[in-house]
Amino acid sequence: MITNSDLRGVMALPPTPFRSGADPFAPEHTMDLDEMTRVADQLIRDGVSTIGLCGTTGECATLTWSEKELLYATVRDTVDGRVPMFVGATALGTREVVEQMRIIRDLGIDGAFVGLPLWQTPTVENAVQFHADLSTAVPDLPVMVYANSFFFKFNYPLEFWQGIAARCPTVMACKVGFGFDRAVFDAAGAQVNFLHGEGGTLAAAYAAVPESVTASWATSCAMGPEPWVAAMRAINAGDGDAARAVFADIASVPLPIPDFADFAKYNLQLEKARIQAAGYMRCGPPRPPYTDIPPAWRDAAETNGKAWAVLRQRYTNSTVGGH
Repeated sequence: MITNSDLRGVMALPPTPFRSGADPFAPEHTMDLDEMTRVADQLIRDGVSTIGLCGTTGECATLTWSEKELLYATVRDTVDGRVPMFVGATALGTREVVEQMRIIRDLGIDGAFVGLPLWQTPTVENAVQFHADLSTAVPDLPVMVYANSFFFKFNYPLEFWQGIAARCPTVMACKVGFGFDRAVFDAAGAQVNFLHGEGGTLAAAYAAVPESVTASWATSCAMGPEPWVAAMRAINAGDGDAARAVFADIASVPLPIPDFADFAKYNLQLEKARIQAAGYMRCGPPRPPYTDIPPAWRDAAETNGKAWAVLRQRYTNSTVGGH
Protein backbone atom coordinates (compact mmCIF):
# COMPACT_ATOMS: atom_id res chain seq x y z
CA MET A 1 0.00 0.00 0.00
CA ILE A 2 1.08 3.57 -0.56
CA THR A 3 1.90 5.69 2.48
CA ASN A 4 1.55 9.37 3.28
CA SER A 5 5.13 10.02 2.16
CA ASP A 6 4.27 8.77 -1.34
CA LEU A 7 2.15 11.89 -1.91
CA ARG A 8 4.27 14.80 -3.10
CA GLY A 9 3.58 17.50 -5.63
CA VAL A 10 0.07 18.29 -6.79
CA MET A 11 -3.07 16.15 -6.96
CA ALA A 12 -5.30 17.02 -9.90
CA LEU A 13 -9.06 16.77 -9.37
CA PRO A 14 -10.47 16.96 -12.90
CA PRO A 15 -14.17 16.98 -13.67
CA THR A 16 -15.91 13.94 -15.06
CA PRO A 17 -16.57 14.99 -18.67
CA PHE A 18 -19.91 14.32 -20.36
CA ARG A 19 -20.85 14.26 -24.01
CA SER A 20 -22.55 17.50 -25.04
CA GLY A 21 -26.12 17.10 -26.24
CA ALA A 22 -26.56 13.65 -24.70
CA ASP A 23 -29.71 12.81 -22.75
CA PRO A 24 -28.56 12.84 -19.08
CA PHE A 25 -31.26 10.26 -18.27
CA ALA A 26 -30.48 7.86 -21.10
CA PRO A 27 -30.13 4.18 -20.11
CA GLU A 28 -26.50 4.13 -21.23
CA HIS A 29 -23.85 6.29 -19.60
CA THR A 30 -23.08 9.70 -21.10
CA MET A 31 -19.50 10.06 -19.86
CA ASP A 32 -16.85 11.09 -22.37
CA LEU A 33 -14.29 8.45 -21.45
CA ASP A 34 -12.03 9.29 -24.39
CA GLU A 35 -11.66 12.84 -23.11
CA MET A 36 -11.20 11.65 -19.54
CA THR A 37 -8.36 9.31 -20.46
CA ARG A 38 -6.75 11.92 -22.73
CA VAL A 39 -6.76 14.46 -19.90
CA ALA A 40 -5.53 11.99 -17.26
CA ASP A 41 -2.58 11.13 -19.47
CA GLN A 42 -1.87 14.79 -20.29
CA LEU A 43 -2.02 15.83 -16.64
CA ILE A 44 0.61 13.24 -15.77
CA ARG A 45 2.78 14.33 -18.71
CA ASP A 46 2.46 17.93 -17.52
CA GLY A 47 3.78 17.10 -14.06
CA VAL A 48 0.81 16.18 -11.87
CA SER A 49 1.81 13.74 -9.13
CA THR A 50 -1.58 12.26 -8.14
CA ILE A 51 -4.93 11.81 -9.89
CA GLY A 52 -8.15 12.19 -7.88
CA LEU A 53 -11.58 11.32 -9.30
CA CYS A 54 -15.14 11.98 -8.18
CA GLY A 55 -14.89 14.83 -5.77
CA THR A 56 -17.50 17.55 -6.16
CA THR A 57 -16.39 18.72 -9.61
CA GLY A 58 -15.90 15.07 -10.49
CA GLU A 59 -19.70 14.68 -10.19
CA CYS A 60 -19.55 12.33 -7.21
CA ALA A 61 -23.18 13.14 -6.44
CA THR A 62 -24.59 12.62 -9.96
CA LEU A 63 -22.82 9.48 -11.18
CA THR A 64 -24.29 6.08 -10.46
CA TRP A 65 -22.03 3.47 -8.90
CA SER A 66 -21.92 1.45 -12.13
CA GLU A 67 -20.71 4.57 -13.95
CA LYS A 68 -18.08 5.22 -11.30
CA GLU A 69 -16.80 1.67 -11.52
CA LEU A 70 -16.45 1.99 -15.31
CA LEU A 71 -14.77 5.40 -14.96
CA TYR A 72 -12.34 4.17 -12.32
CA ALA A 73 -11.30 1.08 -14.25
CA THR A 74 -10.84 3.06 -17.46
CA VAL A 75 -8.70 5.79 -15.90
CA ARG A 76 -6.74 3.21 -13.89
CA ASP A 77 -5.66 1.62 -17.15
CA THR A 78 -4.53 4.99 -18.48
CA VAL A 79 -2.67 5.99 -15.31
CA ASP A 80 -1.05 2.52 -15.29
CA GLY A 81 0.74 3.04 -12.00
CA ARG A 82 2.63 6.15 -13.10
CA VAL A 83 1.23 8.19 -10.19
CA PRO A 84 -1.01 7.39 -7.21
CA MET A 85 -4.75 7.44 -7.89
CA PHE A 86 -7.57 8.13 -5.43
CA VAL A 87 -11.23 7.73 -6.31
CA GLY A 88 -14.46 8.75 -4.62
CA ALA A 89 -16.39 6.50 -2.24
CA THR A 90 -18.92 8.76 -0.55
CA ALA A 91 -22.43 7.55 0.24
CA LEU A 92 -25.29 7.81 2.73
CA GLY A 93 -24.01 5.17 5.12
CA THR A 94 -20.97 3.19 6.18
CA ARG A 95 -22.07 -0.13 4.69
CA GLU A 96 -22.31 1.29 1.18
CA VAL A 97 -18.96 3.07 1.53
CA VAL A 98 -17.36 -0.21 2.62
CA GLU A 99 -18.84 -2.02 -0.40
CA GLN A 100 -17.48 0.64 -2.73
CA MET A 101 -14.07 0.61 -1.08
CA ARG A 102 -13.77 -3.15 -1.48
CA ILE A 103 -14.47 -2.81 -5.20
CA ILE A 104 -11.93 0.03 -5.45
CA ARG A 105 -9.36 -2.17 -3.72
CA ASP A 106 -10.12 -5.08 -6.04
CA LEU A 107 -9.70 -2.76 -9.05
CA GLY A 108 -6.11 -2.23 -7.91
CA ILE A 109 -6.56 1.49 -7.24
CA ASP A 110 -4.30 3.09 -4.65
CA GLY A 111 -6.84 4.66 -2.30
CA ALA A 112 -10.36 5.86 -1.58
CA PHE A 113 -11.34 9.53 -1.43
CA VAL A 114 -14.05 9.55 1.24
CA GLY A 115 -16.46 12.16 2.55
CA LEU A 116 -18.64 11.78 5.63
CA PRO A 117 -22.05 10.12 5.17
CA LEU A 118 -24.49 12.62 3.66
CA TRP A 119 -27.54 12.59 5.91
CA GLN A 120 -27.37 13.59 9.56
CA THR A 121 -25.08 16.33 10.78
CA PRO A 122 -22.03 14.46 12.12
CA THR A 123 -20.88 14.50 15.70
CA VAL A 124 -17.18 14.19 16.46
CA GLU A 125 -17.77 10.69 17.81
CA ASN A 126 -19.63 9.31 14.78
CA ALA A 127 -17.26 11.07 12.36
CA VAL A 128 -14.27 9.39 14.00
CA GLN A 129 -16.09 6.06 14.35
CA PHE A 130 -17.00 6.15 10.66
CA HIS A 131 -13.33 6.26 9.71
CA ALA A 132 -12.43 3.70 12.37
CA ASP A 133 -15.00 1.33 10.87
CA LEU A 134 -13.46 1.82 7.43
CA SER A 135 -10.04 0.95 8.84
CA THR A 136 -11.44 -2.24 10.35
CA ALA A 137 -13.57 -3.31 7.38
CA VAL A 138 -11.05 -2.51 4.63
CA PRO A 139 -7.65 -2.51 6.31
CA ASP A 140 -5.76 -2.83 3.02
CA LEU A 141 -7.00 0.35 1.29
CA PRO A 142 -5.65 3.79 2.26
CA VAL A 143 -8.19 6.57 2.85
CA MET A 144 -7.98 10.25 1.93
CA VAL A 145 -10.45 12.29 3.98
CA TYR A 146 -12.51 14.64 1.82
CA ALA A 147 -12.66 17.34 4.49
CA ASN A 148 -15.06 19.81 2.89
CA SER A 149 -16.87 21.73 5.63
CA PHE A 150 -19.48 23.07 3.18
CA PHE A 151 -20.81 19.76 1.98
CA PHE A 152 -20.31 17.44 4.92
CA LYS A 153 -21.76 19.79 7.56
CA PHE A 154 -18.74 19.35 9.80
CA ASN A 155 -15.84 21.59 10.79
CA TYR A 156 -13.23 18.83 11.34
CA PRO A 157 -12.11 20.13 14.76
CA LEU A 158 -8.94 19.22 16.62
CA GLU A 159 -10.78 16.47 18.53
CA PHE A 160 -11.62 14.77 15.25
CA TRP A 161 -7.97 14.62 14.20
CA GLN A 162 -6.93 13.38 17.61
CA GLY A 163 -9.44 10.55 17.14
CA ILE A 164 -8.16 9.82 13.64
CA ALA A 165 -4.60 9.49 14.94
CA ALA A 166 -5.69 7.23 17.79
CA ARG A 167 -8.25 4.99 16.07
CA CYS A 168 -8.07 5.14 12.25
CA PRO A 169 -4.79 3.72 10.93
CA THR A 170 -5.77 3.60 7.25
CA VAL A 171 -6.44 7.36 7.08
CA MET A 172 -3.21 8.63 5.52
CA ALA A 173 -4.16 11.83 3.68
CA CYS A 174 -6.65 14.68 3.71
CA LYS A 175 -7.88 17.10 1.05
CA VAL A 176 -8.04 20.18 3.24
CA GLY A 177 -11.21 22.24 3.08
CA PHE A 178 -11.55 23.28 6.72
CA GLY A 179 -9.82 25.49 9.28
CA PHE A 180 -6.42 23.82 9.35
CA ASP A 181 -3.87 25.03 11.91
CA ARG A 182 -0.70 23.94 13.66
CA ALA A 183 -2.60 22.15 16.44
CA VAL A 184 -4.25 19.89 13.85
CA PHE A 185 -0.89 19.17 12.25
CA ASP A 186 0.70 18.40 15.60
CA ALA A 187 -2.15 16.00 16.40
CA ALA A 188 -2.21 14.01 13.15
CA GLY A 189 0.57 15.18 10.84
CA ALA A 190 2.77 12.16 11.54
CA GLN A 191 0.04 9.95 10.05
CA VAL A 192 -1.93 12.22 7.72
CA ASN A 193 -0.53 14.09 4.72
CA PHE A 194 -2.60 17.29 4.67
CA LEU A 195 -3.06 18.43 1.08
CA HIS A 196 -3.77 22.17 0.93
CA GLY A 197 -5.10 23.79 -2.21
CA GLU A 198 -6.96 26.56 -3.92
CA GLY A 199 -8.41 29.80 -2.66
CA GLY A 200 -5.13 30.84 -1.07
CA THR A 201 -5.16 27.95 1.39
CA LEU A 202 -1.90 26.46 0.09
CA ALA A 203 -0.09 29.79 0.42
CA ALA A 204 -1.56 30.34 3.89
CA ALA A 205 -0.56 26.88 5.12
CA TYR A 206 2.94 27.27 3.70
CA ALA A 207 3.31 30.55 5.59
CA ALA A 208 1.87 29.29 8.88
CA VAL A 209 2.89 25.62 9.02
CA PRO A 210 5.45 25.14 6.24
CA GLU A 211 6.41 21.63 7.32
CA SER A 212 2.82 20.52 6.66
CA VAL A 213 3.15 21.21 2.93
CA THR A 214 4.57 18.39 0.84
CA ALA A 215 1.58 17.89 -1.46
CA SER A 216 -1.43 19.91 -2.59
CA TRP A 217 -4.69 19.63 -4.50
CA ALA A 218 -6.09 21.75 -7.31
CA THR A 219 -9.29 21.51 -9.29
CA SER A 220 -7.85 24.14 -11.62
CA CYS A 221 -5.24 21.63 -12.78
CA ALA A 222 -7.93 20.78 -15.33
CA MET A 223 -7.32 24.25 -16.78
CA GLY A 224 -3.62 23.41 -17.11
CA PRO A 225 -1.54 22.29 -14.10
CA GLU A 226 1.72 24.08 -14.81
CA PRO A 227 1.48 26.89 -12.19
CA TRP A 228 0.55 24.43 -9.43
CA VAL A 229 3.31 22.05 -10.51
CA ALA A 230 5.81 24.92 -10.42
CA ALA A 231 4.68 25.93 -6.92
CA MET A 232 4.99 22.44 -5.51
CA ARG A 233 8.34 21.80 -7.18
CA ALA A 234 9.66 24.97 -5.57
CA ILE A 235 8.30 23.93 -2.16
CA ASN A 236 9.69 20.42 -2.40
CA ALA A 237 13.06 21.88 -3.46
CA GLY A 238 13.07 24.20 -0.43
CA ASP A 239 12.86 27.37 -2.58
CA GLY A 240 10.36 29.48 -0.65
CA ASP A 241 10.94 32.63 -2.70
CA ALA A 242 10.09 30.83 -5.94
CA ALA A 243 7.00 29.26 -4.38
CA ARG A 244 5.74 32.61 -3.11
CA ALA A 245 6.25 34.12 -6.56
CA VAL A 246 4.02 31.44 -8.07
CA PHE A 247 1.43 31.99 -5.34
CA ALA A 248 1.38 35.67 -6.30
CA ASP A 249 0.86 34.80 -9.96
CA ILE A 250 -2.02 32.46 -9.08
CA ALA A 251 -3.58 35.12 -6.83
CA SER A 252 -3.46 37.61 -9.70
CA VAL A 253 -6.01 35.60 -11.69
CA PRO A 254 -9.51 37.08 -11.18
CA LEU A 255 -11.59 35.08 -8.73
CA PRO A 256 -14.29 32.83 -10.25
CA ILE A 257 -16.61 33.40 -7.26
CA PRO A 258 -18.72 36.58 -6.99
CA ASP A 259 -19.90 35.77 -3.46
CA PHE A 260 -18.16 33.10 -1.40
CA ALA A 261 -21.19 32.79 0.87
CA ASP A 262 -23.04 31.14 -2.04
CA PHE A 263 -20.14 28.98 -3.24
CA ALA A 264 -21.77 25.76 -2.03
CA LYS A 265 -24.78 26.46 -4.28
CA TYR A 266 -22.81 26.70 -7.52
CA ASN A 267 -19.51 24.90 -6.92
CA LEU A 268 -19.78 22.24 -9.61
CA GLN A 269 -21.34 24.54 -12.19
CA LEU A 270 -18.77 27.31 -11.88
CA GLU A 271 -15.85 24.86 -11.92
CA LYS A 272 -17.01 23.30 -15.16
CA ALA A 273 -17.65 26.73 -16.68
CA ARG A 274 -14.14 27.97 -15.94
CA ILE A 275 -12.48 24.74 -16.98
CA GLN A 276 -14.34 24.75 -20.28
CA ALA A 277 -13.32 28.39 -20.87
CA ALA A 278 -9.63 27.67 -20.21
CA GLY A 279 -9.43 25.25 -23.13
CA TYR A 280 -7.23 22.53 -21.62
CA MET A 281 -10.12 20.11 -21.18
CA ARG A 282 -13.49 19.61 -22.83
CA CYS A 283 -15.62 18.84 -19.80
CA GLY A 284 -19.13 19.15 -21.24
CA PRO A 285 -22.17 20.22 -19.23
CA PRO A 286 -22.81 19.50 -15.56
CA ARG A 287 -25.42 16.89 -14.76
CA PRO A 288 -28.82 17.56 -13.21
CA PRO A 289 -29.76 18.76 -10.71
CA TYR A 290 -26.63 20.95 -10.50
CA THR A 291 -27.05 22.87 -13.74
CA ASP A 292 -28.26 26.34 -12.69
CA ILE A 293 -25.73 29.15 -12.56
CA PRO A 294 -26.49 32.90 -12.43
CA PRO A 295 -25.07 34.98 -15.32
CA ALA A 296 -22.70 36.85 -12.97
CA TRP A 297 -21.26 33.56 -11.75
CA ARG A 298 -20.83 32.21 -15.28
CA ASP A 299 -19.13 35.44 -16.37
CA ALA A 300 -16.75 35.34 -13.40
CA ALA A 301 -15.96 31.67 -14.01
CA GLU A 302 -15.25 32.20 -17.70
CA THR A 303 -13.10 35.26 -17.00
CA ASN A 304 -11.10 33.18 -14.53
CA GLY A 305 -10.64 30.33 -17.00
CA LYS A 306 -9.45 32.59 -19.80
CA ALA A 307 -7.03 34.39 -17.48
CA TRP A 308 -5.67 31.05 -16.24
CA ALA A 309 -5.01 29.99 -19.85
CA VAL A 310 -2.82 33.08 -20.23
CA LEU A 311 -1.05 32.49 -16.92
CA ARG A 312 -0.17 28.88 -17.60
CA GLN A 313 1.65 29.86 -20.79
CA ARG A 314 4.21 31.59 -18.57
CA TYR A 315 5.05 28.16 -17.11
CA THR A 316 5.21 26.11 -20.30
CA ASN A 317 6.60 26.33 -23.78
CA SER A 318 3.87 24.27 -25.37
CA THR A 319 0.13 24.22 -25.78
CA VAL A 320 -1.97 21.18 -25.01
CA GLY A 321 -4.53 19.02 -26.62
CA GLY A 322 -6.32 21.02 -29.28
CA HIS A 323 -9.35 21.69 -27.06
